[in-house]
Amino acid sequence: MKKDEAFIDLSHKKPSMVVTSVLKNQNEVLILRRSMKVKTMQEKWAGVSGYLEKNEDLLSRALTEIYEETRINKDELILRKIFNQLNVQIHSELIIIIQPFCFVSNIRKVVLDWEHSDYYWINYKEMDNFDFVPRFKEIISMCFKEL
Repeated sequence: MKKDEAFIDLSHKKPSMVVTSVLKNQNEVLILRRSMKVKTMQEKWAGVSGYLEKNEDLLSRALTEIYEETRINKDELILRKIFNQLNVQIHSELIIIIQPFCFVSNIRKVVLDWEHSDYYWINYKEMDNFDFVPRFKEIISMCFKEL
């Protein structure tokens, strides 16, 4: 049994696929505070995330979410790494598979949409100062190793 398999029981519900992207700029990564308007994980810090839609590939969804949530265009990004998928059981009715991406961006100006109320560029030493969505701290750590 792999480490993540203990978190999910696929017998009762099919998991949802979510893409999560970390944007790096210099020695910092972008984190976004989820607004009170989203259904889950309100006020927690996260990356750029979104559910995969039908007939869509993971990378296209990641790029679409980045543009929608930050207004950073795909032409202003360099894909640095696609990590292995991570499983998370949020509660008995919500199981997700996360596909993490790490991008480099020369753009630091972010224009937020309704899903987020704030953003911040953090360095590695600041990670413990934030309340992140499940497994996001792990994803950030993987991206910092890609510097």
